[in-house]
Amino acid sequence: MLIQRIKISNYKTYLSLDLDLTVDEDRPIILIGGSNGGGKTTLFEAISGALYGLKIENKDHFQELLNQGALGKVKPEISLQVTFVGKVLGQEKKYILRRVYQLNPAGRPLESVSLNMDGNNFVYGTMTPAKDRARMEQEVNKIIKANLPQELSKYFLFDAMQSSELLKKNVFAQTIRDNFENVLGFKKYLQLSRCSERLQQEWAQQRLDAEKEQQEYNELCAQKEELSKQLADNEAEQDKLYKYLASVEEEYQRAKVGVQETANLNKRIQDLQNKIDDILKRVVTYTDDLKNFIENIEVNLFLPKLAASLSQEINNILHEKERLQKESTGAYSLETLRDVTEKIITYLKDLSLCAQEVDEENVVAHMVALQESTNKPDPFAYLDDSEVAALRNLVTGAGSNQFIGLDRQRQELELQLGLIDNHRAQLQTYQQMQTGGNEVLIQNYETSQRKIETLKTQAGNIGAEIKRLERRIHQYDIQIQQEPDIKFDTLVKLRPFFDKVADNLLRKKKKQIETEMQQQLNKLLVSYKDHIGRVELSDSMENYNITLYHTAGNPISLNQLNAASKQIFIQVLLKVLRNLGDYNPPVMIDTVMGVLDEESRDALMEEYFPQLAEQTILLCTTSEIRKDSDYVKLEPFISKTYTLHRDVEQQCTTVGEGYFGIQLN
Repeated sequence: MLIQRIKISNYKTYLSLDLDLTVDEDRPIILIGGSNGGGKTTLFEAISGALYGLKIENKDHFQELLNQGALGKVKPEISLQVTFVGKVLGQEKKYILRRVYQLNPAGRPLESVSLNMDGNNFVYGTMTPAKDRARMEQEVNKIIKANLPQELSKYFLFDAMQSSELLKKNVFAQTIRDNFENVLGFKKYLQLSRCSERLQQEWAQQRLDAEKEQQEYNELCAQKEELSKQLADNEAEQDKLYKYLASVEEEYQRAKVGVQETANLNKRIQDLQNKIDDILKRVVTYTDDLKNFIENIEVNLFLPKLAASLSQEINNILHEKERLQKESTGAYSLETLRDVTEKIITYLKDLSLCAQEVDEENVVAHMVALQESTNKPDPFAYLDDSEVAALRNLVTGAGSNQFIGLDRQRQELELQLGLIDNHRAQLQTYQQMQTGGNEVLIQNYETSQRKIETLKTQAGNIGAEIKRLERRIHQYDIQIQQEPDIKFDTLVKLRPFFDKVADNLLRKKKKQIETEMQQQLNKLLVSYKDHIGRVELSDSMENYNITLYHTAGNPISLNQLNAASKQIFIQVLLKVLRNLGDYNPPVMIDTVMGVLDEESRDALMEEYFPQLAEQTILLCTTSEIRKDSDYVKLEPFISKTYTLHRDVEQQCTTVGEGYFGIQLN
């Protein structure tokens, strides 16, 4: 399977992306660089989502996955499309798989899927009738499973930073089991073994003549089936608890010896409290802004619209007022004229410069007549100064429509308020840890340990009961076998046959896996370079394990390896299983260098990535694949280079050719 192209629309940091991922046969690597938060992991998730679908729970979850820069600009729809080629029954075919997600009017997420296989189309969606959907979905899943089953994808599309976590306790055994059963093709024989056992039981039921015997036999088979289910549930619960213990083990050990990271805990508490306070503060601000918007809606919206329609008439009035003011020789009010005239005549009379009989009212009347003869009449004299100023503000003032901004605030607050309960619950947990001195963590950890021991005991009892039931069932089988029946005899032989096939297949692959892992580890496991004496796999399908031995003969404990060595060991294991497995998937690695030291980095550059797969997609920062050294070593094996750029203002990620400014030679 080779991925040729990925198209992303409106998903997380990507508003629109169309990326060519084809590789040359002798250059299998595609290098994609980006800063932290630039969209590397999102690209990783988008490819997985295009292949296997997104699990969108509700409207809020859909809004979280939607590109925030696209809100109000494009249709609220997420689209993921991947083009790949793969071989089915020996024939290479090209596939275009597209998944589209949107909300229906009731706010429920809808999915539509289309797969084009060499011109043959398979289309279905949430609204497709159940019968047609089931048929189409089965065909599409069958095609995807033939190229890369989802249960295997986590081993070939993975975060290198998390790979060393697979070595923790029971997780490693589960990893080995999953890989051996799925990648190397054992699982189909185990399934055939279980199917043959059920067929044998069904045929035996038909052959038991006595009604009482048949009823007893059926009850025994039903009891065994129920116990087998309980055992599977028990093992699943154990696996879940082992993973929980592995995830909190370091915190637990620190808590046990009394080392409490008080400062970090206080900071987490403060950060959460700040988040909650900020959300509540933004709610108050939004409420005030909304109230202000409603109270001033006339001034900000209605009056500016009215002014726009009357702007010509208002501007004419203002222009006429300004023209008359400029042409005016100076007009005074009647009160002003009387006051000034009185003072001047009084002054002249005191100086005997005018007769005492001069009438002040006559002088005032004369001045008013003179004013009216020199100044033009004002047709808008009925408007006082305050009214003229109001008209001027009406046409010059800029009204502001805050509705769009308020609606965006509302959408953002809805998302934040949806998370506030989670923040409060997390804050409460941290506060309990703070006040209880990590007693809650210790109590949960030790309770889980006790529960695992209880589950182990229960599993042992269930297993013993299953074996007891099998012995009783076998007595009926012997009774039935006394009567010749070719079909039943064949079914009796099928289960051990398929078990034997699986064991033989394991033994056949065993030597190849051991030899190749030893060679790879001697090159890549720097802490034991050239000192891995042998690698030994378990002989039985019932108990999976891998043991390393030093050239001196002693076993090497995997748990004592440092983080870098654990990462190398797991990546070597996955490479070997891929090379010897039934599938030929691409390998896509995020945070490629994880926690590696300098020597381990060099080993990966020279011995691992170039021969890892027919298509290897590496997602990294410049601190992982350094431009001046690491890139130079990888360049001869690179088909394409890209750099992801995060546009904070537009809230989207774009892509450019080249690796942080270096164009591929």
